[in-house]
Amino acid sequence: MRKLIDVHCHLYEFSNDRINEILKDFKVVAVSDDYGSSIKTVKLAEEHEGILPCIGIHPWEVGKTTKDEVKAIESLIGRYEVKGIGEVGLDKKFVKNTFNKQYEFFINFVNLAKEYDLFLNVHAPDAWREVLDLLRRKDVGRAVIHWFTGPLELLNEIKELGYFISINPAAKVQNKHRRVIEEAPLSIILLESDGPYDYRGLKLEPELIPELLTLISEIKKIDIDMLLSRINENFKALIKSV
Repeated sequence: MRKLIDVHCHLYEFSNDRINEILKDFKVVAVSDDYGSSIKTVKLAEEHEGILPCIGIHPWEVGKTTKDEVKAIESLIGRYEVKGIGEVGLDKKFVKNTFNKQYEFFINFVNLAKEYDLFLNVHAPDAWREVLDLLRRKDVGRAVIHWFTGPLELLNEIKELGYFISINPAAKVQNKHRRVIEEAPLSIILLESDGPYDYRGLKLEPELIPELLTLISEIKKIDIDMLLSRINENFKALIKSV
């Protein structure tokens, strides 16, 4: 059986036993939140097969972080087999007070992605427009915007730019995310858990992805095998794999 793919998971927060269990059934794009977690993530990828490590500074962490940490994170590229930059981005919903500093950091990470030909794993609550404008202006080649709940009119723009969105199991209880499933072209859809995270009574972990796959197949009225095949093709395009 093909392994499912979780394109946005904070894997370093799980115990080693849980990581081993997860990797039996999933390939995981493991994101980081700061320098310390970036180190943990790249080391996990050295120790386990099936992990694609991303390094970066989460917008929620920017307020208490110096630019020296950005340089330290860059130093990991080359020393480790880094696959992407993330979780990085902009957030006007939860940490609007640090937005200007977030923007400075995000530009730095976008430039790193360009320089080293890495994909971006992007966080963008209430800053969807700003994120897309910056990615376009910087001519970023590969990006996934995680847990997309932005304006539906941006979906075709995301497609035209060659980017992807990741759908979260929260769609089970979050109506605006469910609407994204209804409207998003299949060619931009990927799957994520954002685990470990508790959301409205849901314990978000990779194990919820099979149920999410069923939900998407029902909403899109497409056979699960065909849907999974399309998602796997999207994933190959994101990570630049044939």
